[in-house]
Amino acid sequence: MAEALQRRSLLKTAAGTVAAGWLWQGGTARAADATTVTTATTATTATTATAESVSCALDTLVFGDSASESAHGLTAALSGVVTGGLGQAARVLNAPETAGFWGGGLSARMACKPTGATYVTVKLWGSENGAELGRLQLFAEGKQVGHYHLGAVDPLDIASEDPRSPERFFFHTLPLPPDLTEGKRSVSLEIRSMGRIAGYAATADAYYKAMAGPSRTIYRLYTHDAPYFDPAHDDLTGTLPSAATRTSPGTAIIDTINDRILARAASEASRTSAQLDLWYLEFLARAYGMPSTAAYGNIAVPPQIARSLDGVYWKYLADPTVMTGSSQQWMGLGRSGLVMLALADVLEPLLDEPVLGSPYGLTNPGFEFGMTGWKSSTWSGSGTASRDTTVHRTGHAAAKVTIPGAGTVGYSTSAKIPVDQGTYTYGAWIRTDGVGTDSAYLYILFHDANGTVVGTDNKVYASAGTHDWERVTASLATPATATRVTIGVRLSGAGTAWFDDLTMAEPDGSSYTPVVRRDAWAKMLLDSREYWRQRIPQYTNQAIICAIGLYLADRGLSLLGSDEAWGERKARDHIYQSVGLLPWLGPEDENGTPAKPLGGSYHQVTRKGISKELGYAGSYGELQEWLSLVYDAVTGIGGVEDGTLRDHLIKMAKARMVFRHPSLDREGYRAMRLETVVGWRDTEYPGKVAYDEDTKWDGHALKLAALIKDPDLTSYARQSIADGQAFQSLQDSHAMTVSARTNLNLVTAADDYAYISGATGSGAKLPMTPGAPDFVFSDEENGLLAVKHGDEILYASLYWRARWGVNRLARVHHISAAGVERSATVWQDVKYIADGRAFAEPDWVNWEFAVGDLDIPDGGFDPPGDTLQQAFAGQVLPLAKAPDDMPERAVGIETPYAGRAAFYRCEYGPYLIAMNTTDDRGYTLTTKGFGASTNLVTGAKVGGNAELRVKPGTTVVLRRR
Repeated sequence: MAEALQRRSLLKTAAGTVAAGWLWQGGTARAADATTVTTATTATTATTATAESVSCALDTLVFGDSASESAHGLTAALSGVVTGGLGQAARVLNAPETAGFWGGGLSARMACKPTGATYVTVKLWGSENGAELGRLQLFAEGKQVGHYHLGAVDPLDIASEDPRSPERFFFHTLPLPPDLTEGKRSVSLEIRSMGRIAGYAATADAYYKAMAGPSRTIYRLYTHDAPYFDPAHDDLTGTLPSAATRTSPGTAIIDTINDRILARAASEASRTSAQLDLWYLEFLARAYGMPSTAAYGNIAVPPQIARSLDGVYWKYLADPTVMTGSSQQWMGLGRSGLVMLALADVLEPLLDEPVLGSPYGLTNPGFEFGMTGWKSSTWSGSGTASRDTTVHRTGHAAAKVTIPGAGTVGYSTSAKIPVDQGTYTYGAWIRTDGVGTDSAYLYILFHDANGTVVGTDNKVYASAGTHDWERVTASLATPATATRVTIGVRLSGAGTAWFDDLTMAEPDGSSYTPVVRRDAWAKMLLDSREYWRQRIPQYTNQAIICAIGLYLADRGLSLLGSDEAWGERKARDHIYQSVGLLPWLGPEDENGTPAKPLGGSYHQVTRKGISKELGYAGSYGELQEWLSLVYDAVTGIGGVEDGTLRDHLIKMAKARMVFRHPSLDREGYRAMRLETVVGWRDTEYPGKVAYDEDTKWDGHALKLAALIKDPDLTSYARQSIADGQAFQSLQDSHAMTVSARTNLNLVTAADDYAYISGATGSGAKLPMTPGAPDFVFSDEENGLLAVKHGDEILYASLYWRARWGVNRLARVHHISAAGVERSATVWQDVKYIADGRAFAEPDWVNWEFAVGDLDIPDGGFDPPGDTLQQAFAGQVLPLAKAPDDMPERAVGIETPYAGRAAFYRCEYGPYLIAMNTTDDRGYTLTTKGFGASTNLVTGAKVGGNAELRVKPGTTVVLRRR
């Protein structure tokens, strides 16, 4: 069935829409007074008599305990009982005998609530790690609960290479659809084991991996009716282990990296063939300015860069996908502009020469590219012909001919050059030492279509004796039968002559005009800029990468003197749009008119500095490597100072620092980790070890801090060194597949370490570091919260994977003072401004979203085996109203507005959160049913039946006393 028909049929199940509404915990849309939509100043009151938000289990199933298993009617397939963490009984699920995706399973019947919400929590041992453990998927009443990949309700467990919570148990909570348990006292639950998933694989076979061995050990399953699950006092959780400081690898990794970089720089500098990988061209361009490398100021580098850019030009003409291929992501050919800027002065003399490989005109007329395009010959006697890099008129080389006694020796073009009828002017610069009369000369020889010589040599002589550079020229009409020409330089008789900067100027109107670098390079930069400005992607990281490409392409055009260059201001506007300093206006048409797909006021970054990839993106939101390149592109190589941009990039980087929490690394050493549990685009928990910056293809632990030199960022980087984690991160970077990209990433690592280790910084520690002050960080535009209360940490994403409509789900990650971790997807109360439409969730089990530009079906590939049904299928999601100037998108098309509520009220354990995401509406929060509390934002004491005004763009966080 076509996609449009599927969506129309789904919408038939949607309830009638209203102008505004509440969505209550576990409930459906309710009508509200329409005046709350049309009157911006109207205050609406959020009141709900909620039960105590901390609960014990409705039911507990202890795996490995025969009495508990029998009482719940457990049916086990491909499962064994084991003794696991802290000596507790548990079960594992085994792989099938014949390799396959699905493994063993556990089925049981457990108590549920007949009305309202029922949650399911699993207890797992946090020391287990390894992606080969696969995944655990929850089913209820035979239907799959949630989606495999980036759904609002995720799998029951996704194993990672790193341990989630060493030496402790952790708890993961999922909601059941209320209509699934409505009127029931018990529900059939099943846990199925499965293999790994390759998130963006292009085929179903590549996507679904066979189980590699037993699953993670499963200890207990609970059902409960409040979002926060509190285990009984005799339900062991483990003890937070003491953490030692990592001591290995140490500083030796800096030398190991540097040795590799120096070797590669020497190799690239001495290359005699074109390097078509733009990552390596940038690597060489940067090494040219680094005194520690063999490329530093090396006369071989500028011609090698030019030769390679020529090669990129020809490759692009033959295959335009060079500009759009994944190797350059969304930068297009903008990186070549950076390479030109890095060597602007030394490339200038080469810009008006023909591109190497141009069919017309002289190739390598200054002998900068070895002897490419030339062949040496001895016509009589003896002598030597060579390339001299110690004597040259311009550039870095010249041709040298020495004859000790008698003879005629020299160079001629290795290919005959096509010529038109008309008068060409041929020229050369000649320097001599002790030569005779009519001894050093330029010669021109014409040929017909068969290669037969037409006429005789045309010779132009330099002066006799010893003299500095002298220009000789000849204006010659092409003979009537001639179609090609050979050009050469010779010395006849004793002495030494040098030849440089040969020229061949064609007559006006010639059809055989050579391709000149200035024009060729400008063409590929202009084509790249024009292609990508009409296809600017929406997601923040992609928009930034694209903007860098546009900016560098335009700066390259300015360098080349192109009339098509926008200039600094317009080019930098694209940078500003991509990082949130200006509204993001999206792709432009060929006339430069922006499409404004999200209206005229959408910013890619929130006021608090967090990227908007719909909501909070964990690992994908880590943009430091691209912020580095933004800063370097604008203020670095030949750039300009921009304090506004620098301050904004620092704000963005520092906003991410809140989302690092104390943890242990894979080997049990003290570390800070990136928060990913509440990340929209994350599937691995825990996140990577990260201080300033985690290990990336284009960034490393010290890169941004060393480049931008902010005192706080410097201190965070120094904290990573003190914990020994910077060296581990650099080792991980070094261990990545050796490539142009990874070498470019590490090219400055030694210098970066030298700066950070010697800098003082501000002395600040990452905000979540134990002992640091308490704080509340809220980002209302992203529905995002981070709280530090003593040694207790809470992260919450209230706007949670709501791509198509308001889904009333929140995601939380709680780390208690004792180090017990809970993660949960929970129901919450929300207020939204309705746009009058609704969407019903499709019956998909893999992805919760459509793909669009990939050859993958909506909802992803169906899993192997029997057809599965989605427990949340048909859930009605009302659409929130988008800004008036945003073009309307069809229901079922992802937007950053459709699922964004105006007000969120979320209870989780001892916390009550109220967030107002609007700019112009007030809401009232009542604490009735919550109890006495402390406002963690203001420090004020709050009674158990108080009303608090939640102003526009603010958040209230209460913690029960």
